[in-house]
Amino acid sequence: MASQSSIVSGPLAGTLGIGFSAIFVGANLAITYMTIPVLLLPSPSSPLPPRGNAPNEDSPTSTSSRKPASQPSHLAHQWAALYSLGSKGGPVAAILSSACYIYAARNTLSTASFQKRLFYTAAVLAVAIVPFTFGIMKRTNDELHRRAHEATQGEKADAKVGAKHGTVEIYPTPELMRWWAILNVLRASLHVGAIGCAIRALEL
Repeated sequence: MASQSSIVSGPLAGTLGIGFSAIFVGANLAITYMTIPVLLLPSPSSPLPPRGNAPNEDSPTSTSSRKPASQPSHLAHQWAALYSLGSKGGPVAAILSSACYIYAARNTLSTASFQKRLFYTAAVLAVAIVPFTFGIMKRTNDELHRRAHEATQGEKADAKVGAKHGTVEIYPTPELMRWWAILNVLRASLHVGAIGCAIRALEL
C-alpha cells in the first residue's frame, strides 16, 4: 500500500510529467508552424509592376511567388542545424516526462488500477517518439541529412537524379521540409495523448 507521502508525490510527479510533455509539444509545434515557414519564405515582392510581357511573379498562381528565397542546399543546411538543436532537448524532455509518469503510477494507490494504467499509458506515449523518429521519420531525416552534407561539400543538394517515383529522394528540398513538418506534428501528438492520459489520471 502506498504511504501518505507517496500519495502526495504521485500527483506531483504526474504534474511534472505534464509539464515536460508540454515543453516537448510546444517546441515541436513552434518549429513546425513558425521556424519552417520562415525558412521557406519567398523573396519579398517588388513594388514595381512587371515590365512588358514579363510574368507577374506576385500572382498567387505564379510558381516563383511561392519559391523560397534560400537555395535548396542552404535550406537543407539550416534544417540540419535546427534538427541538431532539437535532438539535444527533445529526447531529454521525453525521457523526463516518461519517468515522471512511471513514478506517478508506482506511487498511486494499488486499488486505483485504472489511474495506474493511465499513467503507464502516458509513459509509453512519451517515449514512443523514439521508434517514431527512427522508424517513420527515418527516410525523410536521412535524405535531408544527405542534402545538408552535400551542401557542406559545396554541392547543390536537392532531389536525387534518377530516384524512384514515390520515394522521398524525388522531392525538392522545400517540399521535403514541409513533409517533415507534418511528421513532426504527428510526433508531437504522441505527447498530446500522454498529457490527456495524465490529466485524466489526476482527475480520478
